[in-house]
Amino acid sequence: MIGNRKGLSRDGGFTFIEVTLTIVIVSIMVLGLTIILLAFREHLDRSWSVRVMDQYGNDVIERLTHELRNAVDVSIRSGIGNTHEINISYLEPNYLDRTYLIRWRADLRNCQITVNNDAVDPAFPPRKLSKGESFEILQFTLSKYGEITPDIEEHIDASLRNEMFLNATYDIRFKLRYNRDTLSPGQNDWSFEKSYSNRVYLRNMNLPIRRQLEAD
Repeated sequence: MIGNRKGLSRDGGFTFIEVTLTIVIVSIMVLGLTIILLAFREHLDRSWSVRVMDQYGNDVIERLTHELRNAVDVSIRSGIGNTHEINISYLEPNYLDRTYLIRWRADLRNCQITVNNDAVDPAFPPRKLSKGESFEILQFTLSKYGEITPDIEEHIDASLRNEMFLNATYDIRFKLRYNRDTLSPGQNDWSFEKSYSNRVYLRNMNLPIRRQLEAD
């Protein structure tokens, strides 16, 4: 009877090897699940940041395009890096013989496009970035049609256009980069660049009132 009890006790329990193997298998499963969750979180963070950057880039292009269409004149000065300071003139609503000026420029330090020193979007870049995350402005330029373009056909087409068209047609180019530097050894840094552009015709540039302002 005593021998049988010992046999039953040994068959119904776990040996040290079985317990060790169970711990190892569970640990591997937990580690694998943790790696998957971290990779998924990394993907979500990258996707969210790229969407935020994309929204900002499109907003800047759309607003600048709208303002240029209503301008009577524009002047361009070189800024820091590959950027321009864009000064846009508008007619005073109550005085057609007067103009007022709005200045667009790139604030590279804060990664913002400003209008008269006010940010186009104060919420960009996001304030709560993780360690290693950053945004950069790589380009913010305004140039006449056909001047800065890799397309040879555009150069040829621009040479055939009349002066009035060329003086009123501009290309906006805006380029942003999102950086995600790794904080763990053995991993690679990641970055994403995207360019935003549009062509705009200053419809008020060749109006009679515009020529009258030049004469005055």
